[in-house]
Amino acid sequence: MPADRHTIQEHYAHGAMLNSIDTFLRSRGIDPAHLSYQDLLICDQMHGRGAKATREHIEHAGIEAGMRVLDIGCGIGGASRCIAAERNCRVTGLDLTTEFVEVARELTVRCRLADRIEFFEVNALEMSFENETFDHVWCHNVTMNIEDKTGLISEISRVLKRGGRFSCSELALGQAGEPFYPLPWATRAEDSFLLTPGAMRTTIEAGGFRIVEQLDINEANLSFQREMQERAKRGEPPRSVNPLSFKLGDAFIERVRNVGKSAEAGRLTEQLIVAVKR
Repeated sequence: MPADRHTIQEHYAHGAMLNSIDTFLRSRGIDPAHLSYQDLLICDQMHGRGAKATREHIEHAGIEAGMRVLDIGCGIGGASRCIAAERNCRVTGLDLTTEFVEVARELTVRCRLADRIEFFEVNALEMSFENETFDHVWCHNVTMNIEDKTGLISEISRVLKRGGRFSCSELALGQAGEPFYPLPWATRAEDSFLLTPGAMRTTIEAGGFRIVEQLDINEANLSFQREMQERAKRGEPPRSVNPLSFKLGDAFIERVRNVGKSAEAGRLTEQLIVAVKR
C-alpha cells in the first residue's frame, strides 16, 4: 500500500500552496489570473528535470490525440495539463493529497483546460473506474511512495484497455544499498518503497504486461543536478522549481542533493519503463 494517507498528507501538503505559486509567478512577471499551461511549467512539475522530463516521457509513452489517459499521482496537475494540451487528449488525474487535487483543479480552470482534465482524491490501489477504461496509464515519480507494487500493477492492468500502455518514470534502488535520506519523497527509509530495476520489471511482467522499453535515465538526472549547481554558483536562478520547495524551502535542497549523492554512489538509479497490456 502507499505510505498511509496521514503520512502522505503530512509529507506533501503545504497549506498555502496556491498562494505560494501565485507569489512565485508574480516574481517571474506572470499574472496568476491570466495563465497558459506553458506559464506554469516553471513551477508545476513535481519531479527532477521538470517539463523536459515530462515531454521526454510523453514521447516514449506514445500518447496520441483522442486517447483517454490516467495520471496516477498527479500532484498539482502539471503533467496532466502538459499531456492534455500537447497531445489533445482527455486526462484523469489522481492523488492522495487533498490540497494537491484542489490546486490542480484551480490551476487547470485558470489555464482553460478544465474541459479536458478532471482530478480526484483517490488511492491508486482502490480505483473505482470500470474495467478497461483508459488507453494509457501514466505515473511519474510516484511508485517510490507505494509499497504494494503488485497491487498497483494489478489495478493499472484492470483499468487499462487491452493493448493499452502503462508508462512509469521512477527512482529505483541501486546495487550499492539504501540511498541517503531525507529524499524529496520521503524523510525516512520507512516511507520509501524502492525496487531494483530488475525487480520492477519482473513485477510489471507478472501483472500481464510486456515491456517495450526500460531506459536508464540516471545520467540525465545527474547532468541536470550539475547544471543546477553551476547556475547557483553563478548566482543565477533555476530555470524551474519543484513546487515542493515552496513548503520545504532550503531543506528541499538537501533532499535533492541526497538524490544526486545516492545516484553517484550507486544507491539510486532513475528509469523510464513503457509496457503494453497483453
